[in-house]
Amino acid sequence: MEDKTKNVGLVLQGGGALGAYEAGAIKRIFELGFRPEILTGTSIGALNAAVLAAPTYGEAHETLQDMWSYLGHEHPFPLFQQYNTAYTSLGHPRFFKLHGSMFGMSRRPSIYDISPALETMKRFIDFDRLNAPESPTVVVTATNVMSGEIERFSNRTHTLRPEHIMASGALPPSFPPIEIDGEHYWDGGLYDNTPIQSLIRILDEHEIAHLPIFVIELFGALGDVPKDLHQSIDRMTELVYEDKFWKTFEGHDEAYAFAEMLWELEQDLPADSSVRQKAAFAKLMRLRAISHIFTIPAERAALRNVIDFSPSTIQKRFESGYKAADYALEKNAFRINYIVHNRTQSERVDAPDLGQSHSRRGTAA
Repeated sequence: MEDKTKNVGLVLQGGGALGAYEAGAIKRIFELGFRPEILTGTSIGALNAAVLAAPTYGEAHETLQDMWSYLGHEHPFPLFQQYNTAYTSLGHPRFFKLHGSMFGMSRRPSIYDISPALETMKRFIDFDRLNAPESPTVVVTATNVMSGEIERFSNRTHTLRPEHIMASGALPPSFPPIEIDGEHYWDGGLYDNTPIQSLIRILDEHEIAHLPIFVIELFGALGDVPKDLHQSIDRMTELVYEDKFWKTFEGHDEAYAFAEMLWELEQDLPADSSVRQKAAFAKLMRLRAISHIFTIPAERAALRNVIDFSPSTIQKRFESGYKAADYALEKNAFRINYIVHNRTQSERVDAPDLGQSHSRRGTAA
């Protein structure tokens, strides 16, 4: 791949401690010269997105790696490190803590107090920078507790605060609902753990045509029949939070074929057709961007146990994410560079209709 910076969209799933896998993948993405201009994330993906868009110091991907090193948490006595998960369930000093008293637990809406995450965010996210006009576009998603609908908070339409990031990751019953402007929100992953649609819906015509979109998955669709309780929990978690976007189109291949059909429709439809004036047509045409989505898939061996924050596991996930991104982006290098090249070319001329200025698109595999 070329060394010059190339803008991309980035979609980050939720998955607790699995977010270290995203950090590893992001390091490789940055090394290859890509920089996100639009990021959508839910839960831990929202936290990662905010750090990337507005790090308090240094290179964004390096600051993100520092945050994950900071989040390392394990039993203080080496002989008991096999009980790290049980130990973390008692609280994480930089992320969440048990309520002060266990008395009346059943009358609280959550097991933990998430306030320690506030200090972690302040340590690694510059919120003034996050909301500055020159920052990348960031969209974090949360689920409205009462309506059950998704809410999208963007630094282009809102002033993003720590509460928005906390709301995106407030997974019940562990964490309490977060109140924002009189409404209460839980984890965005309850509604949609892979906010691809949240990114596509805000693309302009030029971005639809020329923006590669990278999706980093933390949960795989394929799995095994569980043999014990831990495996049952892991598999259930995978099935609940896997990327379901493609199922709408009955699979990746069908989705890409659908997007290609839309490109052809857009080109063949007469310029003076009244259909072009309909809002539904504009919404449909945004789905052309599906042809520019590239997935960095989950590596199941590294992605088990969403509350294992032990440094060794974080490092393993980071390295696995790095390798997965390297493989996926190298595999699709020609197609990605084709899209980037067309973008560069289009920005050198005043094309009257960018939607029709390219006859063929690079499609993902």
